[in-house]
Amino acid sequence: MPALVWILVPLAAICVAIVAIYTEHRQKMAMIEKGIKPEELRRAEAPRPEGLLIAGSVLIAIGLAFLLAQILGELTKWLYVPGFFFLFVGKALIISYYVMKKSKTEG
Repeated sequence: MPALVWILVPLAAICVAIVAIYTEHRQKMAMIEKGIKPEELRRAEAPRPEGLLIAGSVLIAIGLAFLLAQILGELTKWLYVPGFFFLFVGKALIISYYVMKKSKTEG
């Protein structure tokens, strides 16, 4: 059974990626048929830094959960690695949120 998981999980991920690419392609083709240029829509959308704040908060929570599981459960020392990884990536995303927010108000 575990060997089957190692085959099915990557296969499922590849299938999801193919469906996402195909869906995006069909969406662009529908836009072109209606006379809308997809490049114009992409330029009109301004990047929103709120997504960075949300992602950073979630990653910090995941990192803290790993670290708390290690401290309270006295599990393997390898839980420190993903714990600190998620913690610092989350911090970086939150810092980039504030940098983008500051540059957006200045410019």
